[in-house]
Amino acid sequence: MNEDRDLLLRQRIFRVLVLALFLILVANLFYMMVLRHGFYKDQALENRQVRFRVSAPRGRITDRHGVILADNLYIADITLPRSALVAGVADSTLTRLIRWFDLPETETLQRLRQQKKRGRRRLVLVANASMPRISAVQERGRQLPGVRVESRPRRRYLYGSLLAHLVGYVGEVGQADLDTTSGGKNYRLGDEIGKQGTEAAMEDYLRGNDGLKLEEVNAANRVVGRRTIWLEEVKPGADVAMTISLPLQNEMDLALGDGVGCGVAISVNTGQVLAACSKPTFDSNLLTVSISSSQWNTLMNDPAKPFFNRIAQATYPPASIYKTVTSLAGLAAGLVDTNTVLNPCFGGMEFGDRYFRCWKRAGHGIVNHTDAMVFSCDTYYYQLGLMLNIDQLAEAARAFGLGSPCSDIFPNESSGNIPDAAYYDRRFGPRGWTRGVLLNNAIGQGEILVTPLQMVLLTARIASSGRTPNPTFILDPALEVLPVEPLPFAEPHLKWCRDALWQVVGRGTGKAARQDSFSVAGKTGTAQNPHGEDHAWFVCFAPVEKPEVAVAILLENAGGGGSMAAPIAGQWLKAWFSSEERLMLNRGKEGPS
Repeated sequence: MNEDRDLLLRQRIFRVLVLALFLILVANLFYMMVLRHGFYKDQALENRQVRFRVSAPRGRITDRHGVILADNLYIADITLPRSALVAGVADSTLTRLIRWFDLPETETLQRLRQQKKRGRRRLVLVANASMPRISAVQERGRQLPGVRVESRPRRRYLYGSLLAHLVGYVGEVGQADLDTTSGGKNYRLGDEIGKQGTEAAMEDYLRGNDGLKLEEVNAANRVVGRRTIWLEEVKPGADVAMTISLPLQNEMDLALGDGVGCGVAISVNTGQVLAACSKPTFDSNLLTVSISSSQWNTLMNDPAKPFFNRIAQATYPPASIYKTVTSLAGLAAGLVDTNTVLNPCFGGMEFGDRYFRCWKRAGHGIVNHTDAMVFSCDTYYYQLGLMLNIDQLAEAARAFGLGSPCSDIFPNESSGNIPDAAYYDRRFGPRGWTRGVLLNNAIGQGEILVTPLQMVLLTARIASSGRTPNPTFILDPALEVLPVEPLPFAEPHLKWCRDALWQVVGRGTGKAARQDSFSVAGKTGTAQNPHGEDHAWFVCFAPVEKPEVAVAILLENAGGGGSMAAPIAGQWLKAWFSSEERLMLNRGKEGPS
């Protein structure tokens, strides 16, 4: 009897325990399936679905006729999660990949540490991976948790070094970029951003909007779902056309050869830059892939400075080209006329306790104003400079745009230096300088500094009586051309200046640029260089009767402008006058054909 009661009690206890467990299970199921349904649903989706950011392709860059200069090439990178590198040490997956791919361990880990330090969300182990490596990762996915093959557009520069300083290049977004872009503009560390030239200046147009998609993946992180859910659509960047003509750019590159210097040619009527080369140069494609610190340092420390944009960043004394400014300042002030004769040139003149030499040691003898320009007599301009005051000379130069940036794509463009009385007061004190500075300034030496881009603008404005707008590298029909301030010089004086420059080429120091089939007006310059040989200048416009183009050539350490720079300008002008581009511009076709 007692045994039956014990058995019954045990049965009841068992039933209660079973019921309690059942109730607990039901309660938990109710809690999970009803009360926490949304939470567990989201977690389940997170386990099965992964968000992928899809990079928008950058817009293309073309020349003025639609020839592609920069576009995108799709490549695949092998990437790792940040957790693959803990305290600078590789985990087992990363160690396995380094061994499989036979990568240099020390250099690879250093590169990944730098990526992690810069804040990249995923580390690029192999950029632009080959197909065998991609296949190896995909076949062994279960052994490589977190490893992905990610495709992305890579910038491609079809003409490499030919347009490197103009087109520029892209690089990875760093913290400095995030700090300087308004609101970050949805950039993330590791994204691409324009660093120089058109790529940087037109970043807002070229950069599209990245997309965001949801994909179903398995435990090996492989996409298994058939349907892609787009949370944000990809919007490609807009194309940008430059004013550059590729054939004319090629001609400028050939004309300059292998020397150190630059050449710029612009349309006198529109200010559009038709060709612009800086030598030496670099291949923009080198900067679209990961290069080692040693390779980067080699490029940066090259004594020839291939990254230095001599078109708009380098400054030089303008030398005798500046005599056009001095002459027009003297004419505007009524100090001389076009035929004024000053003291003869016997190879120089004394001022104070110094003797200022003319470039022609034997002297030019008695010359009038026109012949002083044609034969570039320094002694004549020493005298004319002393008749002016420093502010009159500076104001005449600034009227042409000297002393100020003038381009639309070079944020680091140099302003140059046009000294006035305030400048010398700051530098030497109110009584620390004399009128002797005018002798050097009058012939484009001393503290005067200009860029080649400014000098081609000066030349074009002389040719057009001041109507040429600031140089532009971007071809945009909707772009509003700002009106140009009228030059403070009488038209007869500007006409005299143009005629004198024509005589410079016809019978003066610029004869090496003379052509039989068309007329050329120009001015030579030989800029003194305290660090070596003189710099050679030549600026010109053509044809004289109805100017179409202006050209500026600068060769570093090359010697005389008449013998070295003038022939280069003549060679480019020959190509211009036989080009289809000239016919199109003369028909009024300023845009892409």
